Amino acid sequence: MRKGLVILLLGLAVSAAAFSGLYYFGTAPGRDMMREPEPELAWLKKEFHLTDSEYTRICQMHEAYLPRCRERCARIAEQDRRLEELLAQTNTMTSEIQNVIVYRASIRAECETEMLKHFLAVSRTMPTDQGRRYLAWVEEQTCLRGQGMEERHHLQQESPMAGHHHHHN
Repeated sequence: MRKGLVILLLGLAVSAAAFSGLYYFGTAPGRDMMREPEPELAWLKKEFHLTDSEYTRICQMHEAYLPRCRERCARIAEQDRRLEELLAQTNTMTSEIQNVIVYRASIRAECETEMLKHFLAVSRTMPTDQGRRYLAWVEEQTCLRGQGMEERHHLQQESPMAGHHHHHN
């Protein structure tokens, strides 16, 4: 009985050690990324094969860009709240509602313009081929792809009911 207990405890200890070792080595890349100056950007360094100086420059650019980005996002959110308030008060289009929509769109256009400028500047920090890859990724993954209304209309055109009109004779 005592021999069985020793074997069981030894087996559990070996299993725990094996699990710990596998976990430690399996999570090493993630822990390394978290030690980077900008952990949310660490994937860029690996994915686009950046040198330390390129990565450091991109981190600096990111830090400089973020405050202005947050400010634009706050302005858009404020207009979203304003529009929500106005829509709660009426069921017709008013000039005030229209003005909020136009102003919000202008902030979004400013946001997209500044975002694209930032992405282009980041791409120029990378080796040429990696910069092109980065811009292709950016175009696919961000609002620069043309999401929103045009995306919804595109999806509607692909649905089985799209283009199906009832004709009455």
